[in-house]
Amino acid sequence: MNRILHNTQWIVGPHVHVAILVGLTMTLYAAIYILFPIVTNGAKLYSQKLANFHFWAHLLGGIGMGAFMGMAGLQGMLRRSLYVEGEFGIYMILAGLSGALLLAAFLAFFLNIVMSLGLQGVIGIFTPSKLETADLVPAE
Repeated sequence: MNRILHNTQWIVGPHVHVAILVGLTMTLYAAIYILFPIVTNGAKLYSQKLANFHFWAHLLGGIGMGAFMGMAGLQGMLRRSLYVEGEFGIYMILAGLSGALLLAAFLAFFLNIVMSLGLQGVIGIFTPSKLETADLVPAE
């Protein structure tokens, strides 16, 4: 089975898109949501509904991409190959729609963070601290 499926979209779909996009990144997003009030001195999240949309859209988008790419791979769609006749078009259209759902999920997450901190707060993350270095080091 490995010799047959190794160079197909089946590898890219379920392994990369589900394991990385769903498993790893959703764990990181969960950590961000949990640590957000701690890191920002008690700032409240702008919208719990946006956070819920982010969760479900990311979950369904990631699994959808993996599933449709996996289905195309099981039908014989090779990786690193160009298909101009539309042989696997329906699978790739559905995978693309799932990817658009992933993009919408990320934009909801980003909007939620920006609205929670304000634009200055988000930009402030990338600016150097005005405190002296000695103030940042714990006292001995």
